[in-house]
Amino acid sequence: MAKSIELKIVTPERTLFSGEVETFTAPGELGAFQVLFNHAAIVSKLKPGLLKFTKIGGGEEHFYVSGGFVELHENIGTILADTAEPSGEINVTEAEQAIERLRQRYSDHEPGFTPDIYHDALDAATARLKVAKT
Repeated sequence: MAKSIELKIVTPERTLFSGEVETFTAPGELGAFQVLFNHAAIVSKLKPGLLKFTKIGGGEEHFYVSGGFVELHENIGTILADTAEPSGEINVTEAEQAIERLRQRYSDHEPGFTPDIYHDALDAATARLKVAKT
């Protein structure tokens, strides 16, 4: 029997991936962490960033997740993401423009666009762009 983890990536709209992987790395709230076969059970909050996994037999895939949770129990992992996108589906130009729009909104002192909201949105947009370029 292969040493694998059954991984599922789910958003409110759809299931983006369901299959067996050798390992995966998730962007945990306290830092990225890697999950290997027979990892201890875990539930963790996710922050915006790179979710990557290695399929059985090789081949690595990269996804951007905007946040959510990961649950792992008995080699069954579920990523419950607010939103998620495969890196190859992210338009780099649009991602760069989104960052510029955020910077412009902040420099224009848009009402209600507080520094905390700005920095959280900028961190997420920057992480998305970084994943697009992987």
